[in-house]
Amino acid sequence: MKIVGLVYVAFLLLSVAGMTLRNVPLQLVADVTGFVLAVLLYQLFAPADPVIALALLPLAFIHYVIQGAGQVRADARTLRLALLPFAAYLVVLGYLIARSPFAPVALGVLIVVAGLAWLIAVVPGVPTWATLAVVLFGAIAEVALAIWLLTGTPGVASG
Repeated sequence: MKIVGLVYVAFLLLSVAGMTLRNVPLQLVADVTGFVLAVLLYQLFAPADPVIALALLPLAFIHYVIQGAGQVRADARTLRLALLPFAAYLVVLGYLIARSPFAPVALGVLIVVAGLAWLIAVVPGVPTWATLAVVLFGAIAEVALAIWLLTGTPGVASG
């Protein structure tokens, strides 16, 4: 579980650095790291509901392919489109976390709500403040998951 948490932290740092520096190769490395993270999260949480978990990897793959294309082309519309499979990915992941016998249900709910919130950012013409609120909420949810992965105890639900 701690390895998954470390990969999550690496992914978050790569993503922030790539966006901040506007460095496309770094953003693409973050995308690949994000997909590796998705595979690890799938392995960790799939036992909670193996049938629903089947959706996790294709959603992550589609998200990172679309996002990578948007990053390479510097196309905001493509990047916005990438949020649709990402939102669905987070909803599935949050459901699996909530159903897991060892993860806090509240953390799963937080991830589901973050996934649903990302749908706001997809709507054209949404005020900048609303998009920033969604990004902040999503970041808080993902950081909370990374921290729990680093500090949580497998086999013991903490909430």
